[in-house]
Amino acid sequence: MPARGEKIRALLATGRIANLPTVCSNVLAGFWLSSSLYPACCLGSISQDKMIVPLLFLMLSCCMIYLAGCMLGDAVDLPFDRKNRPSRPIPQGILTVRSVRSSSYVLFALALIILFFVTPVTALLNEHQAKLLSGQWTEAIQTHEIAFGLLLSGVVICYAFYHKKNKPAALIMMGSCRFLLVILAMSFAHKTFLQNDPSPASWFSPHPHWLANWMLIPALGVGAYTILLSWVASTESRPGAFQFRNILTFLLLTVPASSLAIIFLMPITEPLQYISYAVALILCYLWMCYGLKALKTSKPVFVSRALAGFCLLDATFLAPIAPMAAAVCLLLFVVALALQRVAPAT
Repeated sequence: MPARGEKIRALLATGRIANLPTVCSNVLAGFWLSSSLYPACCLGSISQDKMIVPLLFLMLSCCMIYLAGCMLGDAVDLPFDRKNRPSRPIPQGILTVRSVRSSSYVLFALALIILFFVTPVTALLNEHQAKLLSGQWTEAIQTHEIAFGLLLSGVVICYAFYHKKNKPAALIMMGSCRFLLVILAMSFAHKTFLQNDPSPASWFSPHPHWLANWMLIPALGVGAYTILLSWVASTESRPGAFQFRNILTFLLLTVPASSLAIIFLMPITEPLQYISYAVALILCYLWMCYGLKALKTSKPVFVSRALAGFCLLDATFLAPIAPMAAAVCLLLFVVALALQRVAPAT
């Protein structure tokens, strides 16, 4: 019978808790980038706490979806792990397939419930109590985040069941998960920031300008970065070095450079914005080079470093617009590295 401490460590490893700061970082990036669409007249009466509380709920929901996907994937992969990764908690018998699988479905359900009810909470925090008190709380629900939340959960579940059967499709699905994570956060933000927007749009009707074309750049950048590190991760069980290191290096180093588009497309006037962007970009490239150096000898070490690097990539996209939000991403990067000492990231 495994000890309680051993089970707790096994649960932490199965849920890949070391990667939760990167999930929060992706959500933060999407949320704050979306906020830049709205002029000061839309933001003036909304205090920081009224923005942060719904953002924390969104982070909690997305973290639950991530945990659920990791746990479901481990439950489905039991035959593969028995042969190739016998040290994983389920093959060792520390956790049972039934408990892990059922826990994952509970987490999926709770995440979607939170995602559904956070809309009335946001309405309440932004002084729309009258609608709630009159029984018309459904008018506070926006369809964007619910639709993307369901789509994200669906892709995560499909990945858990089919990633071993079709490797190219698995890479696309994995990239889509992170892409949808950023888009979900962007779709969520417009509801929070749009309370004073003079343009005609009801709370239930999708606002016509909630997603600008340039906002696809960070979402696609995060998705591409995911595909590249997942490419390496998919070869971890194979002996020998990664064979396409030069191609990977070229493609990987182009991803942060896409953030330059934000410099040209957004009105940036403060010197601090340029300075914070330069710092974030340099840190991101230094960490990438540090990870690529590890790839020469260890694919798992590269993947772990690359996973933590999500936070630096998000900071690069955020820094020109919101230096303080980029600083939070840097803090999440430190937390991710600390958690990797507690439980493995892969």
